[in-house]
Amino acid sequence: MVDVGALSGLNAQLLSAHIERWITDSKGASIMTHKIGSVLAGMAVAGMAAISVSAVEIKIPAPGDSSAAPLLTLKVYGYVKLDAAYDTQKTSAGDALFYVLPKVNGESDNEFNMTARETRLGLELTGPDIANLKTTGKIETDFYGGNTANSPNLRLRLAYLDVAMPSGTAVRAGQDWETFMTVIPKTVNIAIMADVGALGLRRPQFRVTQDIPIYDKTKLVAKVAAARTIGEDIDGGMQDDGADSGYPSVQYNLCLETPLLTAKATKLSVSGHWGNETVDSTVSNVVVDTDVKDYITWSVIGSLYLPLHQNVALQGTIWQGENLDTYYGGIGQGINKTLQKGIGAKGGYVQLITDLTDRLNWNLAYGIDNPNSQDLSNGNRSKNQAVLTSVNYKITSAVTAAFEYYYMTTSYKGQSAASDNRFQGAMIYRF
Repeated sequence: MVDVGALSGLNAQLLSAHIERWITDSKGASIMTHKIGSVLAGMAVAGMAAISVSAVEIKIPAPGDSSAAPLLTLKVYGYVKLDAAYDTQKTSAGDALFYVLPKVNGESDNEFNMTARETRLGLELTGPDIANLKTTGKIETDFYGGNTANSPNLRLRLAYLDVAMPSGTAVRAGQDWETFMTVIPKTVNIAIMADVGALGLRRPQFRVTQDIPIYDKTKLVAKVAAARTIGEDIDGGMQDDGADSGYPSVQYNLCLETPLLTAKATKLSVSGHWGNETVDSTVSNVVVDTDVKDYITWSVIGSLYLPLHQNVALQGTIWQGENLDTYYGGIGQGINKTLQKGIGAKGGYVQLITDLTDRLNWNLAYGIDNPNSQDLSNGNRSKNQAVLTSVNYKITSAVTAAFEYYYMTTSYKGQSAASDNRFQGAMIYRF
């Protein structure tokens, strides 16, 4: 760790120049460099603050008191990951496994994929705290933003701020996991059982959380959020149908947390969402009449996280809803344009998570997504099921080797089902 304020022989002008050169872009255009460099240099030389910098953390203490808690802490985290997967039948969407594509002329079409796109980079922010308000934040990215297999684009995963109060009330604003999600499957594949039993992903939202103590270590955690309704553009009018509704969706989560069989808290929750998508009337992708039909999107979800032992836990969800494609329900099918109706679906998953040793983790899961047959047309995906098992082994404290086996079967209305055996390996370096 380096104490910038104590760097011997480095005066304010030299420090400012170093900082300016560090944050100047490749074209030589300075980005607020003069102000930032001058402020940090002045703080260091005047002894107002010693900015401690390590490989993954930066701490800026409060002015005038080097012994006080840091005014602002920035912690870098993430991992480098290589995934390699072999499938006996072509899937959607290659690197990420959602469902199995139909055979062509009754013949299987195997494939092999290798990618480093799940490599992740994040930044945790803490402070400054003011009076009784505790402020934190997070920014997290990976490389699943599209483009080619060997030159992927950056993708925003998380970006939010938190303001927490002593009363147990907290506000979160930004992009985060769905408020209705209580548990997330532990998988090697980045799809985390989406479209095969696990609802939800991440989206922009404004959330209020209230902790309600009951007794001892038992509490209720109530959450409600206004979230962006991300739809499609099924009318071809060049507008997201969720945005066309004119208002956000509502998400909620009421979770009971209590130590039951172990010191780890058991979590039992009821959650869900409600929103709307609006479509226009179009001719050749030109809107001729606005807001002609609404399609409701909703879900009701029951979730459980049950520690059976210090190193063994059972988790899962059951759910039902309609128009869930952008929530990864209905096997990626939300609205049937032919029948002009939302596609209802139900499903869930169950997973056993075990830490056999400090280094070895083993998991077993089953998931199902079952759209309502009456809402489907011939050729639509009618059921998706998967059994999977994974092993994670820590070679060192930073490096993990992982292997996962999936057996997935996707059924199609009026057509033959298709099955896939996926063998996926990964190497992960965490920091």
